[in-house]
Amino acid sequence: MTNVKKEHMQIIDSAEDYEKAIEIAAQPLLDDGYITKDYIQQMFDTIEKFGTYIVLADKFALPHARPSEAVKKTGLSLLVVKEAVDLKDNPVNLFIVLAAKDSTTHQDTLASLAEFLMEPKNIDDVINADSVDQIKTIIDERWN
Repeated sequence: MTNVKKEHMQIIDSAEDYEKAIEIAAQPLLDDGYITKDYIQQMFDTIEKFGTYIVLADKFALPHARPSEAVKKTGLSLLVVKEAVDLKDNPVNLFIVLAAKDSTTHQDTLASLAEFLMEPKNIDDVINADSVDQIKTIIDERWN
């Protein structure tokens, strides 16, 4: 099961738009060699093609694209934006970027994430966390 590494978590006050928020959210994966810049573009292309299917719950979006050569290693990164970002008429505060090398990992990670998200308190607690350490604790305790 893939979980979010502490060094792949960020908290910011605001982002000018959802594209910028996704770029910031994906940056740790890019920096650590999990993805190439092409993957970020693939995520934008997927949103353009399929719309807001990445908004999985109130205040939460899961930017991702199909497994491709642009994904070097499977990983997740997390960004909390304190001031909600408009994603095509959906206010989003929590972005978790999923980069999957294969569709099995992709589906397994989505399934475990869906369980975590079924409890709205989990999303609110992550958004309201004051530090990355606090977010890491919430995820470690509640996301299995």
